[in-house]
Parts: sequence; structure tokens; C-alpha cells
Amino acid sequence: MNTVRLRYFLTIAEEKSINRAATVLGIAQPALSRQVRMLEKALGVALFHRTRNGVRLTEDGEKLRTALTGPLRQVELALQNIGSPLAQIERDVVFGLPETTAGMLGALLISRMNSVFPNVRMRVVVHDPHRLVDAMLHSEVDIAVIHGPSPDERLFYTELVSEDLALVGGADSGLSPTVPKNFRDLADLPFVFPSARPGVRDIIKNAALRQQIDIKFRFEVDSLQISKNLIETGVAYGILPLSAFADEMRAGRLTYAPIQDPAIIQHLGLAVRPELNLPREFVVQFGRLVGDETVALIENGSWSATLSPDWRPVPHDRPGSRRW
Repeated sequence: MNTVRLRYFLTIAEEKSINRAATVLGIAQPALSRQVRMLEKALGVALFHRTRNGVRLTEDGEKLRTALTGPLRQVELALQNIGSPLAQIERDVVFGLPETTAGMLGALLISRMNSVFPNVRMRVVVHDPHRLVDAMLHSEVDIAVIHGPSPDERLFYTELVSEDLALVGGADSGLSPTVPKNFRDLADLPFVFPSARPGVRDIIKNAALRQQIDIKFRFEVDSLQISKNLIETGVAYGILPLSAFADEMRAGRLTYAPIQDPAIIQHLGLAVRPELNLPREFVVQFGRLVGDETVALIENGSWSATLSPDWRPVPHDRPGSRRW
């Protein structure tokens, strides 16, 4: 399959117009239309509905766009880096993830990094947010996804996503995804929270202070799996992003209710430790991989998060910025 045609397809889908896409790509409109027809013929499906105002994706076109967003960028990066100094880097890169995100991104990023940078030995460590920050400042972790905003101005940081936190209970808790709970209703419930700071615990404490209510921190457990097991027994409730208990929810072992008045939102960003001895372009490419995988997970419905409008995989020249 011609990857150039796939890139043409994605550009048209983004611009919603073959004419505008041709301008962006710097090719003639008839030539671009011909490439689209050849792609549709090769796939045996129509990818676009033609309208007076431009084009819109068919159902098959939408499926193709969702499937291509991350993988095509991955192929392009691999082709760009073959024979480049970046592809020849031979060293360990330690990537940190919070426990609530590790299952979502860990294996995907190792696989992607292996194809783009085959000589890099990538190690993934999973810690609570506070320990990740501390490990970065002690040069034990190179790059990490951490809770934002950055708790230390020495780190290069850019926000990646935001995601709603939900009230999580066991199957018999009576919670329903269609019946939101007001934040003030949480005051009567026993909770299990991690002791780590910063993290979800601090987000909840700050919200409780603003609402002038007390939240019962009944149990402190620094293990996501044990926390979920405890919630499943009905002894306690939790407040987690949906991505942290998706498997248990599908199996019917846990359920949840959205939180409102106010909604509780967690921000995650990508951070790079100071004095990282890696080429700047490597860090940029790594950031692009993280961003592309994140976008693909959001668009295919695997991650109920919102990509930050501040996201860009380009580090600034000084730490402490929201963008690195």
C-alpha cells in the first residue's frame, strides 16, 4: 500500500476539502483527486461523500482514518530515522508512568519505540506521581507522564490530556453511569485513596476545601490493584479515571457514577528531567510518539480523555514551562 496516498487521505479528511488539501500538500487538485480514486479502488470502498461544500468521510473512511492516525505516523518516523544519527542511539531510556495510565500506554510505547529506535533499550517503570517526580530529579527516570501542572519548575513539562474522575463502587453499590453524583454527596462515603502526593488525593482534598466538606479517607493503599479489589468488596469507594478500571467495568465487577458540581478533572502531561543527555530531536520524536498513540486511543474510544490544546512535542529551552 502506498503510504503517500494514505497521507493524502488523512490530509483531505482533516481539511474536509480536496481543493484545500491540494493547497496544503502543494499538488494539483486533479492529481490529488486521481490519487483518492486509486486508493478507493485499491480498498474496494468509498472513502468520501462529495458535497457542494467539500467532502465528508463515509463510515469506511472514518474507520480508516481512526486506524491510520497513529500507525501511519509511526511508519513515517521509522522511514525518516533509518540511517539517521537518531536511529543509531544506543543507550537505556527510562520512561515512567503512573499506575492508572501504565496499562493504557506502556506496551504500546515500547512496541512503537522498538520499531522507530531499534537500538534504544527502553525500560518502563511504574510509580505513584510523587515518586516519578522524585526519580526524575535524581536522574533515575528520563521521561515520564506525570500529573499536572508540574510540581517542580526544574522539569520540562507540557500538558498532554485531561480526563474526568468518576466515583467508583462495587457491582452492588447502586452507582450508575447515567446518574451523576454531586460532589457534596461524597462526604458520606468511605474512600480508599493512595497516600502519594501529588495525585488524585490532593485533587479531591482541594475540591473538598472549596466546597467546605470533609471527605473520609478511610483507607490508604498505594496499589491500584489492591484499591480496586477493596472497592469491589463494597468496603470502600474510589475516585478514579475510567481508564484505570475499564477491564473491571466491562466484567461487571465495578461500576461508576460521573461527578458533578463540580466535575473533578485530572491533568496529565509529559515531563523530561533536567540535564537529559539525549539529542533534542530524539526527545521531540519521543513526544510525537506519545502524542500519536494518545490521539489514537482517544479517537478509537479506548481512552476517555481530552487532548490538551497546549500539547506539542517540542521542548522549550528552559524548565518550568508548561511546554517543554
